[in-house]
Amino acid sequence: MARNPKSIGEMISTLTFFGVGIACVFQALSFHEAKLILKSYISTFAGVLCFLGGLRFIIADMLNAINKRPRK
Repeated sequence: MARNPKSIGEMISTLTFFGVGIACVFQALSFHEAKLILKSYISTFAGVLCFLGGLRFIIADMLNAINKRPRK
């Protein structure tokens, strides 16, 4: 079952996930320019995880739809 409507807290945390994800990606670019490759990779990974955190409700809905399909 879809979780609609979302509460204000859920919307704020989703926007925060996306904001931190963007900040991590920009920091990764800064690290890459400074030749700090390991920090760049770690920041990129953190940014990707934050974006996935922002998409957590969409991912949960997709997984629920997959699990509800009839099995052959």
